[in-house]
Amino acid sequence: AHECIVDLRPLKAASGVDVEDVAKRLIDNGFHAPTMSWPVPGTLMVEPTESEPKAEIDRFVTALLSIREEIA
Repeated sequence: AHECIVDLRPLKAASGVDVEDVAKRLIDNGFHAPTMSWPVPGTLMVEPTESEPKAEIDRFVTALLSIREEIA
């Protein structure tokens, strides 16, 4: 499997920020929004592929960390 499920339910419980908010910020950062709330409600399914260069994956991780900092 090449998917990764990011569980945002604890984040929503702590901050009120939900999966849609995070997906929209990823779009603002130039990424196509991941699959939301499938197969598990309140999660993002991230599907990096072998065709993505490491620099792009690093950029994605940096965007996620930046979004987390904004929430804090």
